[in-house]
Amino acid sequence: MFFYPAPIIILNEDAPLKANEEPKMIISYTFGNFRTFKEDATLSMKASSQTTFNDRLIRTKEGRILPVAVIYGANASGKSNLILSLMVFRDIVLNGSITTQSPQTTIANLELLPSLCTEEDGPMQFSIEFITKEDHFRYSIGVKVGRLERIQRKVVYEKLEYFKKKQSITLFERNDSSIRIARDKDSIKVLSVTKSFLDNVEEVLCKNTDKTDIFLARGFKSTICGPIADSVMEFFRNGITAITDFPLNNPRLEHVPIEAQNCLLWNETLDKFVKKADFGSHGICFKCKEEDDKGTKNNADLFSIYDRNGSKVLVNADLMESRGTIKLIDFAILFSEHFSNGNALVIDEFDSSLHPEIVKGIISVFSDPSINKAGAQLIFTTHNPIYLSNKLFRRDQIFFVEKDSSSYQSDLYTLADFGSTEVRNDENYMINYFKGKYATLPYIDFSEIVNNGKEETI
Repeated sequence: MFFYPAPIIILNEDAPLKANEEPKMIISYTFGNFRTFKEDATLSMKASSQTTFNDRLIRTKEGRILPVAVIYGANASGKSNLILSLMVFRDIVLNGSITTQSPQTTIANLELLPSLCTEEDGPMQFSIEFITKEDHFRYSIGVKVGRLERIQRKVVYEKLEYFKKKQSITLFERNDSSIRIARDKDSIKVLSVTKSFLDNVEEVLCKNTDKTDIFLARGFKSTICGPIADSVMEFFRNGITAITDFPLNNPRLEHVPIEAQNCLLWNETLDKFVKKADFGSHGICFKCKEEDDKGTKNNADLFSIYDRNGSKVLVNADLMESRGTIKLIDFAILFSEHFSNGNALVIDEFDSSLHPEIVKGIISVFSDPSINKAGAQLIFTTHNPIYLSNKLFRRDQIFFVEKDSSSYQSDLYTLADFGSTEVRNDENYMINYFKGKYATLPYIDFSEIVNNGKEETI
């Protein structure tokens, strides 16, 4: 039997999570020509010169990094497009190509994603600067796919930069017709190849690289420098997780004595989440699904544990727990996998269905270096103004996405972009937000929908 009553994880300084030896952090992410974003937009996690809450920042040899960022914007302003663009970028890199046979990935419908705000079919652009292990990279690609109708997809730009003592070294650069491997002394040293080798192989690599393939995952990995390619791709694979929605469990009801179940034990972190949130049940556990025809077990389902006449029974959590509870559990699973490894969680409307105090508690964990020893990051979008507080965030941690009503183009900026004289550290961010000082507030006169109490005839 693998069950014990659900314990909850209380993160405290007495038992901090151990720091990962291979931290992975976003320094900045830039994208453009993507849905409502015509111009390049940059989400920078590098701390500004502001000195407020210096003790909450992640300190690296590359500088001070923000552990948390919150993104505000009206409905349809483009907040979700930012998250989606990162998901598309990740899928392209890990797929190694901009073509796919799987309809389940974001790559399947790339023709729907370029911005409609431009007259020309320019490429979608993605660029991310990040830390992985002891290395510091910036990887960029430009992808041309057309708009709304399928044309020949192709990678028109690709570049990998390595940072040494805060100076960038271009390891390779690719355009529509050529691939150039760096030959300078510093680059050769990083790549561990010889100039003569590159002279002989470069043209061959260019001819053999398909226009739909990612050079990083193909020729560069197999021929030039596999360890560097693996390091970069490992960041995309495990260093960053972008989510637009939490998949909620939907298993069938089970109501049987617990002794008859094959339950899975929560790890310590998940246990603490359960208890801290006070879900109301006596515990929560996972139960393996039935074996399929091939004799292999499917995924596990989530169950609440209750006392019934002195015996413990399992009840499908979907039937007993609220959407917020299930969502928090989904997050707890991600948290357990990512927090101790120093990875980045980027989540759309993370706080929906969750009490603000729970969200504040999670933010405080990421913002406490004595707990967040691995340098994990949380980036999320929200509509809730309660987090607009100078007690909770620095100005450079608060982002806004605003869409122009005439051009339909989205713009991304931070509260710090207003300057310290216009936005002081001690002012009430929430009140000034509702005054329209930082962004245009959405207003729709729904009374126009009806006429004298009657629905308008269209």
